[in-house]
Amino acid sequence: MSPLPTRRSLLVVASGAVAVAGATVAWTATDSSLAAHAGLSARDGKGGNVAADAAGPKLMIPSTFADPGVLKVGATYYAYATNLPGKVVPVATAPSMRGPWKIRPTGVMPKPGAWAKPGLTWGPEVVRRPDGTFVLYYTASSKTRKTGCVGAAIAKSPLGPFRPVGSGPLVCDAPKAASQGKLRGEIIGAGSYVEGKARYLVYKVGYNAYSKPSFLLLQRLSADGLHRVGAPKVILKQTSEPYTTEAPFLVKHGSKYVLFYSAGFYGGDRYQTRFAVASKIGGPYAKGAQPLMTTQSLGHRVNGPGSASVLHDGSTWWIVFHGALNSEHPTQPAPAPRPKPLMRGLYVAELGWTGDRPTLR
Repeated sequence: MSPLPTRRSLLVVASGAVAVAGATVAWTATDSSLAAHAGLSARDGKGGNVAADAAGPKLMIPSTFADPGVLKVGATYYAYATNLPGKVVPVATAPSMRGPWKIRPTGVMPKPGAWAKPGLTWGPEVVRRPDGTFVLYYTASSKTRKTGCVGAAIAKSPLGPFRPVGSGPLVCDAPKAASQGKLRGEIIGAGSYVEGKARYLVYKVGYNAYSKPSFLLLQRLSADGLHRVGAPKVILKQTSEPYTTEAPFLVKHGSKYVLFYSAGFYGGDRYQTRFAVASKIGGPYAKGAQPLMTTQSLGHRVNGPGSASVLHDGSTWWIVFHGALNSEHPTQPAPAPRPKPLMRGLYVAELGWTGDRPTLR
């Protein structure tokens, strides 16, 4: 996840894609021409090629669509992403997690809160409330604090328009337990978790700019999801992870709480997805012995798999994340360790479980 989402490139139309100016764009990985190139025919790391129908991640949007948050409402799936030119919170929809995914012509939030700088909004997530309305959590760069903060907005439809709530951000300060002296940590990457009537927010307090450990926090929210209740709690601290920890996403599987998170530099091939497991929502969380996804573990079919969201749609567990694409051939993963320009597309994979440990199918 990037603290400065100004790297957006123009939409690139690839093989298997159709685009009309001002209209919706759609892609599906079931199209043979796209599947043959969407990272599915890349080298498997052993000198061979991975078959187009191989298990594992599938590239669904071969253009910039970073830091995805995913939601299902009725028979429609929604994915939200870091800002694009002219779109504060881009949205794509699909009838199935396997596509076709269509990027809508307009974003879902006309503008962020008055406290936020325009054009610097990223890592969105939308959650449905019991009354049928929707809350959008997003990160934006504060006009006054020179760092990221988390805001909230509400709408009657998952397509918006979302209107910011309150005159200030929902979260903008690091508690003492997640402080590094007088340094101001970046507050980014908020994810929502709901269990019964209880609502929570998980987010990052980061110090990677100062080469200091970052933290992932859990914050109880009010019933409407718009106010903090009590103090936040540190549930994970960066230890052996490279560069930083960020993009937390919390689910419950069986009796266990599973915290997915990213580690590494967002603009490089060491960006990865990890997990930690706990018996109680407040922890302690035991980190998995190995990352869930890395560039290497996926046979270089995805460059820097991270910033993941997880969805159980009633029958299947899914994980949605981004990976860096080849800017000249966007249906292929970026070949460079630190690709420039950075263009990150949307990938989808089925998620399996071995006990309380998540695995890719």
